[in-house]
Amino acid sequence: MQTDSYLPFDPRVAPKQKLPAGTVDCHFHVFEDAAKYPYTANRSYTPSLAPWAAFEAMNNAIGADRAVLVHPSVYGHDHATLYDTLRAHPERLRAVGVLPLDVTDKEIEKLHQAGTRGTRLNILFAGGGQLSDAESLAKRLKPFGWHIQFLVDVAAQPEIPVWAAKLGVPVVFDHFGHPSTPDVNDAGFKNMCALVKEGIAWVKLSGAYRVVDSAAKWAAIQPFVDALLATRTDRLVWGTDWPHPNIPAPMPNDGDIADAVFKWLPDAALRQQILVNNPEVLYDFAPFVKTV
Repeated sequence: MQTDSYLPFDPRVAPKQKLPAGTVDCHFHVFEDAAKYPYTANRSYTPSLAPWAAFEAMNNAIGADRAVLVHPSVYGHDHATLYDTLRAHPERLRAVGVLPLDVTDKEIEKLHQAGTRGTRLNILFAGGGQLSDAESLAKRLKPFGWHIQFLVDVAAQPEIPVWAAKLGVPVVFDHFGHPSTPDVNDAGFKNMCALVKEGIAWVKLSGAYRVVDSAAKWAAIQPFVDALLATRTDRLVWGTDWPHPNIPAPMPNDGDIADAVFKWLPDAALRQQILVNNPEVLYDFAPFVKTV
């Protein structure tokens, strides 16, 4: 277990323009007071404090009206933070949990009623589940209409997208597939794109700094964005990855992350689809109605 805290998030958020009304930030975590919400002993890192209030302030600043809480590996299978956060913001939030193999149908139903719409298998960090769990979990999740979200390295394991096609439930790949070889012609990335084309897989345009050199800023990820856009635009969603856990310096600024969207997706109709419409389908949000 690694116990060193990672860098704290950058609280300065000043985007040049706000995201479209109804935008869903499809990937964020919260790390509350560890005295109330203890971390699992089997974890790869110990997070810095990143409470809901700070996330809410950031999302309000960039213009994101809704969001998807992704249960982080440091809590293991303990969903206390997930339940409490969803309970406080039922209209604004959906969630993705981390289910154990022995989860009961009653617990899945409870999570579903709270706003959870999928489970995550994070094989890159301890506490996030095992890839071998996917087939058994898929059978359990299918009646609820859930998906399985993968944090994997598609470059290191190019067979994963091919195998995932056989699970019988939708699959979601975090962070452009998190390829350790940043090449759009890499076999794993191409296999993932093929699954997207078939409509089986979704990909999150998130965590660009986990894929390309952060010094290159957001432009370096554009070839990956373009390749995915050329594949199928109705299977793409976007997220900030706030508070950017367990990454090396420098810590990204969320205003810059939001501004990058306008470069990645210069067409307003495309931004509407990927930021607003697609997440409503994947996460079962009601169509957004702006209130005055």
